[in-house]
Amino acid sequence: MSGQTYYGAPAHLRVATPQQRCDLMQAEVRAEEPAPRRPLRRDPPPPDPALVPTDNALWLRLAEELEYARRLIEAMGDTLANDVTVVMRHSVALQSVDIVGQMLGHIAAVTRSNAPDLAVDRIGMCELKARLKRSAVQG
Repeated sequence: MSGQTYYGAPAHLRVATPQQRCDLMQAEVRAEEPAPRRPLRRDPPPPDPALVPTDNALWLRLAEELEYARRLIEAMGDTLANDVTVVMRHSVALQSVDIVGQMLGHIAAVTRSNAPDLAVDRIGMCELKARLKRSAVQG
């Protein structure tokens, strides 16, 4: 240490015991301004307007009837699909029964919706969506 002056240990290490050093560090941490706490629960995202049911009781009842018809068709298709002979002879027709059931489910969702245009956008069947979104109704 030639030419350098030694001033001793830093101030935070001059405390007599390790326990006193620990107490001093804890006091410093406790004196700091606490960070604002984030809530444990977050607000749920707003509901998709396409999934909010309409206030029109008639449209809700129509959607329920469409869902009921879809379930009947699905049960009929399941019964027919359990017969191997029917499946071998009528596989394309059975597939059509399934497609009709899906269409009824989508139409029921659109009918039930408070925002039918947004409900049409949620339809996964491209052909049905295109037919429902076409600009001119052909007669």
